[in-house]
Amino acid sequence: MRAISSGLFSDAYDPTLTALRGYAAYVRFGKQTGNWLWEAATNIRSPGFENNDIGFLTRAGYVYMNANVLRQYTEPGSFYRSLSFIAGGQQQFNYDGDRTDRQVQLYGSAEARNYWRSSSFWFHRWTNLDDTRLRGGPVVKQQGVDYVQSSLSTDSRKSVVGEMQGSYGVGREGTHSWSMSTTLQWRPLSNLSLSIGPSYNHDDTPAQYVRAFDDATATTFFGKRYLFATVQQRTLAMDTRLNVTFTPNLTLELFAQPFISSGAYRDYKEFAAPRELAKLVYGRDVGAISSVAGTGSSATQFTVDPDAGGPAASFSFADPSFTVRSLRGNAVLRWEYRPGSTLFLVWTQSRNDALTAGDINVGRDAGAVFSGPAENIFLVKVNYWLGL
Repeated sequence: MRAISSGLFSDAYDPTLTALRGYAAYVRFGKQTGNWLWEAATNIRSPGFENNDIGFLTRAGYVYMNANVLRQYTEPGSFYRSLSFIAGGQQQFNYDGDRTDRQVQLYGSAEARNYWRSSSFWFHRWTNLDDTRLRGGPVVKQQGVDYVQSSLSTDSRKSVVGEMQGSYGVGREGTHSWSMSTTLQWRPLSNLSLSIGPSYNHDDTPAQYVRAFDDATATTFFGKRYLFATVQQRTLAMDTRLNVTFTPNLTLELFAQPFISSGAYRDYKEFAAPRELAKLVYGRDVGAISSVAGTGSSATQFTVDPDAGGPAASFSFADPSFTVRSLRGNAVLRWEYRPGSTLFLVWTQSRNDALTAGDINVGRDAGAVFSGPAENIFLVKVNYWLGL
């Protein structure tokens, strides 16, 4: 970072510095009692802000602001026990004045007289500038999105409880993303519960960063050519939990999650220009692309001539498409051997296996979930209460 003229704060890239100096601020005003609630807040991180070991920092150099209004009905009515509605919006700017986020959202939830609960959430996000997508390169645009999510759950007091959730999103570039999940919980005894939760997620990403190549002819992007792709990602999972309370002082928790995820990369492209949303697909809008199919476990190799015989050098890369098969599970035995003093015995197992297929084939992948290489971790933790 480079220090600004005052010498107090860092604000630009300088590889010779050994420390950063910045500032942060958070201000919130709100009303938190009654049937009408509201809040307005701003969160600021200067470009030189860096908190080192204090916590995890994903980015700095932004001014974020949001406002929300909530109306709640806590007295039961003719068809509900409680209702709540929220309307709000948010936006964010970086220190160059670029708007990197703007959206509005609505939320509503209700508990019916039979104790069933439902909720829905919607947001509209504008097409905004993105100063991180090129991993340090120029600012480009990210597509706007409309997204809706809804859930419905049955009476949580019953021995059998169900919950369903679904979501759907559509992007300005014609992408569609959706997900579905359900959870069924069974409590045959007061000290025993079993739940299973299958889920499926389908996500389209129109501009997934792949890698960057040096190219002196790419003057618009300061000597680099940034490779992107459209990615269709699909994920299939099953969450399973078993909880047993032997005594108030002795419990056992078991968890297992078979997991299959794939990402199919296609339409390799580059942004047409900085600060724009438009992209040029290789072989269709610009340049040429060829491929050599992989053999065995090796990935397909692509070669791109970005200007189809012009002065720009060709570059090659391996197909990043993937299929991951995973099984994660753990068992936790908790024993409070004296008041305030606890012993934990923990076993965690992870199995992972990967292909370059880029799709999900249940017949091929289901068995591989359980046969992949395993990593086992055993942990013993003891707490002792000193009554001073």
